[in-house]
Amino acid sequence: MNKIELLCRIIELCLTTIGLILVVFGWIIPYKQSQMEERNKRNFEEKIIKMQWEKELVEKQITDLYEPISALLSMQSIRFKLIQYQLGRKDIFGSNQNDFKDLPENEQKIWIHFVNTYVLPTNLKILDILENNQQLLYKMDIPSSLRAFREYVLGWELLDNQKKNEVPNYYEYYYITNFPIEFSNYIYNTLKELHVKQSKLMQEVNDMST
Repeated sequence: MNKIELLCRIIELCLTTIGLILVVFGWIIPYKQSQMEERNKRNFEEKIIKMQWEKELVEKQITDLYEPISALLSMQSIRFKLIQYQLGRKDIFGSNQNDFKDLPENEQKIWIHFVNTYVLPTNLKILDILENNQQLLYKMDIPSSLRAFREYVLGWELLDNQKKNEVPNYYEYYYITNFPIEFSNYIYNTLKELHVKQSKLMQEVNDMST
């Protein structure tokens, strides 16, 4: 084999090798692109599913927990203001009337009716909603105000039942511990935050869907 034939053979081998390399890269590149596109699509779909799940959770937190309690608290507040208006003062048990027995008879009847018909049933209804929907607590957090409300309701219920069954105690249709206003603030503030989050998630899901 002379030098020219050897050179031609080397060139031929080189061209064949280059051709094979191009064929391999021509297959690898589209394959890699396809894999990347599939991975991006899968990540996108997982993100959509996660956001949809989060949106549904927020909606359940609003409709099953915080909104019903907020409505009950608001109604209770309106009723209490009406009682204040009926009695003509802000403090039901003021400095001159520290005990239930110090109230005039007509005011005692007004207060007993309010407590038995609205206060105790409403508080127990709120507590029932909380107990049946603890899994929906925002950020799975049990705030101290929730514990304070539970103790307040159960304590009032216990003393009231004792009184109705003639069990001696210090209760005379008012509970010595004031309503934990921080509980109302927690419910109202959390509901507001959830509504903002719900609106944001709805917008993000819609944007991604289009």
